[in-house]
Amino acid sequence: MAHQGQYPVIFISFKDLKRDSYDHFINAAKAEIGRLYREFLPVCEPLPEAIRDRYLRICQEESPEHELYNSLKELISHCYLFYKKPVIVLIDEYDSPMIEAFSKGYYNKMADFMRSWLGAGLKPEQGQVLFRAVITGILRIAKESIFSDLNNLDVASPLMIGPYADKFGFTEQEVSRILTVFNVKEHADIIRDWYNGYSFGGNIIYNPWSLISYIQAIPNPPSPKWLNTSSNALLYEELASGGLLIKRDLELLLSGDELRCPLSENITFGDIGKNPVNIWSLLYYSGYLKADDPEFADYDPNLLTYSLSIPNRENFLAYQQFVNRLYETGTMSDGIKDFISFFLENKIPSVLEQTLSDLTLGLVIVYNVAKLPEAVFHAFVLGLLANLRNVYEIRSNVEAGYGRADILMIPKTRTYSIGYIIEFKSVKREEDEDKASTAGLVQIKDNEYMAALLNAGVPGERIVKLTVTLKGKRVTVHKE
Repeated sequence: MAHQGQYPVIFISFKDLKRDSYDHFINAAKAEIGRLYREFLPVCEPLPEAIRDRYLRICQEESPEHELYNSLKELISHCYLFYKKPVIVLIDEYDSPMIEAFSKGYYNKMADFMRSWLGAGLKPEQGQVLFRAVITGILRIAKESIFSDLNNLDVASPLMIGPYADKFGFTEQEVSRILTVFNVKEHADIIRDWYNGYSFGGNIIYNPWSLISYIQAIPNPPSPKWLNTSSNALLYEELASGGLLIKRDLELLLSGDELRCPLSENITFGDIGKNPVNIWSLLYYSGYLKADDPEFADYDPNLLTYSLSIPNRENFLAYQQFVNRLYETGTMSDGIKDFISFFLENKIPSVLEQTLSDLTLGLVIVYNVAKLPEAVFHAFVLGLLANLRNVYEIRSNVEAGYGRADILMIPKTRTYSIGYIIEFKSVKREEDEDKASTAGLVQIKDNEYMAALLNAGVPGERIVKLTVTLKGKRVTVHKE
């Protein structure tokens, strides 16, 4: 508290400076920096005429581009001279326009601008006039040397255990206090389900914006309050072009499984699509993944890996949108609707058979895959089943009876009360798919997979057993 109100504070956010071209960004930057200069208009009065004229040009958004490069540095110096106190600088979402620039093809120009603007304003020799500077963003962007001139940085990462680990959101204790102050303690379980789940440096963290937005909206039901839209375009692009294995892992996440993967703190834009590690790192730093249980990899004792999972329901809906968007092309969109209707309406096997055949053919065409192995096809179906999670609990590779069932679907509502057991089989060209399907149904019976659904309260007469057999691009469904 000793420092509160003792320093001039310069705050600028780059959140809304995303533009479709570099020229448009420069115009937006002129407007934002001009607004910032107008906030401190009195500091220009004692300045020499030439410097005052430059200050006023920036205020009026009439300065040439090159005058913007030193605008932060000069504003810090002017404030120091006027107030006779060192300055605090707060820069929020510095990388938001950079992500947009990467997607729109003008990243190098943007990197040059940010390097000049930040480098001039926050150099070590500014120490006398600059008390502290805090820069926030998703990505550190190491190889582009955005911070090459700043060798005095103290980097705080959510992966690090340290004094900043509990500063990335609300802690359990803070949330408990907030709920008490606003007299909404009865909403704790809903908030925990929707907006909790992050783990930073050993601390359980809630999304601040989502929690505040939810409390303000009471008595309205919970809903997604936050999506990191600054990186969404890049995320869609990279997930769409990441290949079948990326989509398989994405769909496994949607099924509730965890991935073990390394994470990189120094993401390079140019390498994001070339290395899956960078895709998962981007998702993590964008707030779409939870990372727990750091362990060194068995295959590399120097490589630290993390258990990655979807943190909460809000994020689950975001992933669902990702998956739906990946498959919302032409007939695939209609196919998804038919796929959902099979389970909700308990249709005949030929409906699911035709639907999966069409979707599988579309998947093969889109990704140029000659044939789908059983594990990949399994994951593909799990991704489609994510659309039913509001009415079904989806379990994958779960212990049931005397074995492990491929997929169990346990109804959550009375409206859709049929439970499903799904067993996958993959056969070679010379093998009989009908024989394999029959064997799958026998496997379900002999291993007593029904026990898991019966224990969950699903009556035996409301349990449907399915075998889905894949032979090349052909899908066969048997139902009992």
